[in-house]
Amino acid sequence: MDKEDAHRATQDSVRESDTPHVRWGHPGQEADLRGALGTSVDTDEGLDRALRSLVALSSKAIDGAASCGVTVHVANRMFTAVHSDARTLRVDADQYEAGSGPCLHAARTGEVVRVDSVQAERRWPRFADTAREENIHSFLAVPLSTERRRFGSLNLYGEAPSAFTESDVDTAVGLTAMLSEVLGDYDRFDTLRSEVQGLREAMAHRGPIEQAKGILMAVHGVSADEAFQVMVERSQHTNRKVRDLAVELIESVRDPQKRPR
Repeated sequence: MDKEDAHRATQDSVRESDTPHVRWGHPGQEADLRGALGTSVDTDEGLDRALRSLVALSSKAIDGAASCGVTVHVANRMFTAVHSDARTLRVDADQYEAGSGPCLHAARTGEVVRVDSVQAERRWPRFADTAREENIHSFLAVPLSTERRRFGSLNLYGEAPSAFTESDVDTAVGLTAMLSEVLGDYDRFDTLRSEVQGLREAMAHRGPIEQAKGILMAVHGVSADEAFQVMVERSQHTNRKVRDLAVELIESVRDPQKRPR
């Protein structure tokens, strides 16, 4: 082992996830991979296809990868979105339950993690025990991120000790960098979708109130502020929500038999 390798072993092979120069197997491989991953993701179905492509391509491009999966971080929850086999699910599930492990470290910190079972034993003993039971002795976790947030990690598991080389790290980082580009579209789409949903909910909440204010203004000849104050005072007096009172008033206009007494 040379000095550089010894230093990496001492540091448990955890490094920052800056994208290195990726050495592809042949001149057209990068284009092939980009074609498989796609150029844009703006739907949930497209995201699923892109993640499945990442797992398939990683398994094919990295010889030491016996199992492969993708951890995603959504709504403060980590879970495995796609996986190559049931073993991946079992090993990932143990990390989620324990709250620690190589894939969680990569997803949370944005650092690449490359360790073998001996190094993993020192950092994550519970995880290392579970991995050995599954005949997994090498681990490579590469973060997935967009400009807006950390998205998760690509997780590769090897059966041989020290199964992943520095070249494998470069390849995995290159793959995740490509996917991160297309994930940016999905992230923007998802943010817009959340904003639209929030606007719809706000409109659904405010719509009846505005309509009820209009009724009170027409019937009593008051201003918009005065009409709303009438509704607020009735809400406080009856201990009911303003929106519920507004809906009741609208229904009473449509059907006089429902008029509140």
